[in-house]
Amino acid sequence: MAEWRERKLGELIKIKHGFAFKGEHFSDRPGSGPVLVTPGNFAVGGGFKKAKPKFYTGEFPQEYVLGEGDLIVTMTDLSKTVDTLGYGALVPGDAVYLHNQRIGLVQFLEPSGVNKRFLCYAMRTSAYRHHVIAGATGSTVKHTSPSRICEYSITLPPLQEQEGIAGVLGALDDKIAVNERIATLALELADAQYARAVRELDFGPETFGSAAAVVGGGTPSTKKEGYWGGGIAWTTPTDVTALSAPYLFETSRTITDKGLENCASQLYPAQSIFMTSRATIGAFALPQMPAAVNQGFIVVLPPTEELRWWLLHEMRSRVDEMISLANGSTFLELSRKNFKGMPIRLASDQSTAEFAQAVSPLHGKAAQATAESRTLVTLRDTLLPQLMSGKLRVRDAEKIVEDAV
Repeated sequence: MAEWRERKLGELIKIKHGFAFKGEHFSDRPGSGPVLVTPGNFAVGGGFKKAKPKFYTGEFPQEYVLGEGDLIVTMTDLSKTVDTLGYGALVPGDAVYLHNQRIGLVQFLEPSGVNKRFLCYAMRTSAYRHHVIAGATGSTVKHTSPSRICEYSITLPPLQEQEGIAGVLGALDDKIAVNERIATLALELADAQYARAVRELDFGPETFGSAAAVVGGGTPSTKKEGYWGGGIAWTTPTDVTALSAPYLFETSRTITDKGLENCASQLYPAQSIFMTSRATIGAFALPQMPAAVNQGFIVVLPPTEELRWWLLHEMRSRVDEMISLANGSTFLELSRKNFKGMPIRLASDQSTAEFAQAVSPLHGKAAQATAESRTLVTLRDTLLPQLMSGKLRVRDAEKIVEDAV
C-alpha cells in the first residue's frame, strides 16, 4: 500500500463531449449507417450493453467515430433514477460506433500511468458513484459534467497492480459475456425452430384467450407498510426490461401475504409467461419462482407444459402486431381484451409436443447460463471494493476467481 497514491482524475484524464447528431438522420434500418452510442448502452452497474441500435445516415465529423476499446462515460441519465449516470464502459469492436453529446470520451494525459480497464472498474466503486450523484443536476433528466468527474480523487496503485486488478475483474466479466452469448444463441435457435414450425400454418379460430388463461396484476396500497417487504416477489416492468434474457430470478420489491390479499394480482407459478403491456410492450420473463405482478403486465397461464413453449414463441413473434393494437395518450398500452382476441397459429398436439421437446433444453441452457452469470456478477461486485482499496491482493483474488470460473 506504500506505493498507492491519491490523485485527482483531472490530473490523469480529460473528458471530451460528443457531437450533437441531428434527429432527422436517425434510422432503425440495420446497416444504414454507424451506430449511435446512447446512455441506453450503459449497463446498470457499469459496462457496455447492447441496446436497440440507432443508425445515423447523415454527415458528421470523423473525430466522433469511437475506436474499439475507447473508454466512455455517460454524462446523462434518462431513467430519472441515476442508475447509470457517470458509469464507464469500453467500446466493443463489433460495429462502428458514434460519440454523441450525452456521452463523454475519456482521453488520457501523458504520462497518466493509468490502465484504461482499471479506471473503468474504478468508476463502479461506491465512492466514485456517490461523488458523481451528489453533484448531479437536473430535475427530470440527470446530468453530470467533465469537471465534476475530474474533481474525484482516486487511490491509484502501481500500474502492474492496476493491470492485475483489471485482469481479475475482467476475467469475470468475460465469462459473464460468454454466458450472455450462450443465452442469446439458445433463444435465437428456439425462435428459429418456431419460425420453421409455423411456416405452413395459417391462423385459425383459436385466440390467445381461448388457448390459455390470460390475467393481469395490480399494486397493493403503498400507504400500508404492512403490505410491503415480505417474502413474495412482486414484479414491475423495470424488473423485466432490465433482463438480458427472459428468466426472472428476483424482483426489486416484495410484498407480504397481506399485500397479496389486497392486490389485484394472484401469486403466479414459476414459468408463467409475463409480458409487459404498457410503455414498453412485449418484454418477456419466465419467473423462476412464484411471483405476483403489477398492472403493467399481461400474464399467460398455458394449460400444458408443451403449450407453454409454443405460446411463448407465438407471443415473441407477434410483438409488432401487439404494438399496433395498443392505444393511449400518455403511453401505449395493450389491453387484455385486445390481446385475448388475437388469433394464433396452432399445430397438432404431436407437433406442439415435438416443438416443446426441441426448445425446452434450449431454454434450460439459457436459464442456466443466466443463473451462473448472476452468481459471477455478485462475486465481481464483492471483489471490486476489496481490490480497489487494497484489502484484497490480486494473487488471492485470482484463486477465488479460478474456483468460480
